[in-house]
Amino acid sequence: MNLAFPLSIEFRFSLFTELRVTDAQGVLVAVVKEKTFSIRDEVRVYADEARRIQTHGIRARGLIAGALDWRARREIRRMDGQAVGALQAQGMRTLWGASYDLLGPDEGLRFTIRDDYPWLGVVEGLIGAVPFVGDLVAMGFDYLVNPTYTVSDATGQPAYRVHKQRSVFSRRFTVEELRPGHPQDAELVLLGLVQLVLRERERG
Repeated sequence: MNLAFPLSIEFRFSLFTELRVTDAQGVLVAVVKEKTFSIRDEVRVYADEARRIQTHGIRARGLIAGALDWRARREIRRMDGQAVGALQAQGMRTLWGASYDLLGPDEGLRFTIRDDYPWLGVVEGLIGAVPFVGDLVAMGFDYLVNPTYTVSDATGQPAYRVHKQRSVFSRRFTVEELRPGHPQDAELVLLGLVQLVLRERERG
């Protein structure tokens, strides 16, 4: 899988959670749909707009893993059942700010993902806790202040950065490549960051 960065991830206006991923030339990379009314988180990834060609499935391990988001592992598989890897939440640290491990098919650590400014989420939570006025201020906060996430490789070197874009109605994210990566990592990085965006879309 060859990806032309930067990538754009945008949520569609829909009753259900659905997003599109496009590359630097505007070419469709994936359409992602989150399954609703399911005990555990489940995501389906398609290659086409009509969602006829499913390429991957992503599912939280365990029957109540979706509820225990702060410790859940979300496994990524191709449609033939072959493992691509997993996004592993880092326990209680995820309650403070985004903190995940991106594991390869052998369950070895390939990347870590961190919220660059986790304290912004704390400030937003405090603002939103104020009745009525807090909700209005929090909406302005969401528009003016948006989080960024850094993806580092197993040696701790930054490899990618995810920016949440300023927007009133939609949720948009941009993924930039900080240095040339290995082509074999593209599939894992793309699908891992799709999961990141689904988990973190309400922050900021």
